[in-house]
Order: sequence, then structure tokens, then C-alpha cells
Amino acid sequence: MAVPARSRQRGLLVNLAVMAGSIAVFLAFCELVVFRFVLPGSDVPRNAFIDELVRYAPGQSGHWRVRDEIDAPFSINGEGWNSPLPAYPRERKPGVRRLAFVGDSFVEALQVPFDRSFAEVAAEALGSAGPVETYRYGIAGAPMSQYVQMVEREVGQARPDTIVVLLVHNDFDESFVFKPGRYTSSFRKLVVENGKVTGELPPTPWHPGPVEILRRTATAGFFLYRWQVRPQAIAEAILGPAQAAEGGYAANVEIGAVLAREADIRAATDHVVGRLKALAQAAGARLQLVMDGDRAAIEAGRDGSPALRLNAIAAAAAARHGVPFLDLHPVFAAEWAAEHKPFAFASDAHWNAYGHAVAGRAIAAALAAQP
Repeated sequence: MAVPARSRQRGLLVNLAVMAGSIAVFLAFCELVVFRFVLPGSDVPRNAFIDELVRYAPGQSGHWRVRDEIDAPFSINGEGWNSPLPAYPRERKPGVRRLAFVGDSFVEALQVPFDRSFAEVAAEALGSAGPVETYRYGIAGAPMSQYVQMVEREVGQARPDTIVVLLVHNDFDESFVFKPGRYTSSFRKLVVENGKVTGELPPTPWHPGPVEILRRTATAGFFLYRWQVRPQAIAEAILGPAQAAEGGYAANVEIGAVLAREADIRAATDHVVGRLKALAQAAGARLQLVMDGDRAAIEAGRDGSPALRLNAIAAAAAARHGVPFLDLHPVFAAEWAAEHKPFAFASDAHWNAYGHAVAGRAIAAALAAQP
């Protein structure tokens, strides 16, 4: 006897409902149990936009995890920065030297314990000459144009003795070329035309959207952050990697595309260094510029790197403005020749604890050598 069409449809709907319910229960179990207690993902700190600065919502803690290599505790203090200090009081302690460190994810340093970044290493090395406190202002993805915003809006008000600004190779073109991201529109940008800086664009206020809810789930923490599963990575695994710009990658940037804008980069760098020096002087502080080296080239045994043209541009701008400049490339090269130990993680291009230690000691030596 044939089953009526209506009964078949009802049976299909029931099966689909059971299947959907089973999937929902499975996903809920993964979210509430598996990816929180059995196979924990990375904790993801919430962002905030306070006093025209993208930072983290104050008072958070957790563990930043990447694959099975990184499991580092972070601590977001009362001002919204990853730091061992619970707050950054503006009042100065008599006899205590105050250093402010400004930069992107290398200063944020989620990949190492919150009290073991290069800033703390530098403070420890300088401690023999008297007590030192370090204020870190780091947010992932920030270009050097945003460092102007950070010093102007917050760092200067802390009245540090020295402001140390760390430059990395993607800081330059991203100061005036838009890069898609969750909060990249909330960075200060430069307007550069025909090799001249013609203005600055203020940050767009950042507000959390619906995607933020998904981004901070335990499931996202496991796949997106701990195991770095990206749609682009999946596509490249199936279709092959996308064609890189001529010149390939160096120091984690498409160096050919970056250096194609060299005239604009020179203008932007000179502008930013001049602005930072003026802001530091207004705060009664000295400015120290530091720049990362091409560590991959060093570890691969290559004598040079096209990315070092950016180091030279930054050094030249610092010299024009009379700002001390420390190039970490020869520092890392000498350390590699002596120790042959990698400065970054296998699964993450950021400095590991050893890289932070090498950079911190070099910065301390540079600061100690100043009159």
C-alpha cells in the first residue's frame, strides 16, 4: 500500500527536525564542554574603544593559546592593556624611572606570559641603576600612524621619562593604505599623495557587532585562534596558494608591493617620527625608536633582505629628527651566530620568550648608553 505524499513529507520534516536537534545538541556540547574543558581553545580578550583608542576592555584575564606551542596567560589591566601592572597611575613615584612602550602585537605580547615581554626584560636589566616601572601600550594590527594617536591620547599623559616605540615591517604602508580588519578603521591614518603627507584621518569609533559574539565563543577560540583555521587557508589547501606580489615575502610582508610605495613610505615615516618626537617633548619625555629585524632571513643564513630597506628608511628619518634609533637586525644576527636559537615560534611569527629576552636586553643597553 502506497504511503500518502503528506505522510512522506511529514516523516521527512520529522527526520530533518531530529537531525537539526542532534546537530544543535552536539554543537552545544562542543561549545560548553569540549572546547572549554577537554580541548580548550584560546581565550579571546574583548576589545573596547575608550578615549578614542582601540584597546581591550579592562579587567580581563585568560590564556592565549596557539596550537600546542603557546599557552600564555594574559592580564588586561584597568586601562585596557596587557600588563603585569593592575593600573597605570599618572602620579609619579619619587626616584622611580618610568618607561612607556608603544607598538602593535609585539608590545601587546599575548604570546608570552604577561610579565615576560621585552619591556619587563629591559626594566630588569636597567634595575641595577634604580627602580624602573614599565607601561605597555600595545594593540594587534596597529600601524605607526596609530602610535601617534596612542602617544597623543594617552601615553603622554602618563609623563614617562622615555617613550620606546617599536616598529615592525608592516607598520609603514598600513599607515596610509587601508587594510581590512575588525577595527582597522579605528586607527589613525595618514593621507599621502605623490610622496607627501597632506593630512591625518582620525579614527572611526569602534563598536562591537554581532560577529563579536561568535568570535568570542569557545568554538571560535579553538578553531579560529588556537588552530588558526582561516577560510583563506582552506582555499589555499584545496586550490594552492595565491600568487604573491613580485619580490615575495620578507619579514612577513609582501615586500615587492610595499616597496613599490617607497616614496610614500619615506614621507609617512618622516612625518610620524617628527610627530612622535614633538609629542614626546611636550610630555617631557625622550623618544627611542626600535625596529625589528628580518629574523627569518637571519635564521635561513641569507646575508641580506629587501625588507631591510624599511629599516634604513626608519633609521634615516630618526637621524633627520635627532631621535635615537636601535636596529634589532644586527642584534639578532649576532645572537644567532652565537647561539643558533630561533627567536620566534614555529606556529607564530611573533617573538618567543628568547626573542623577547634578546630584544629587551638590547633596548636596555641602548637606553643605558644614553647620556
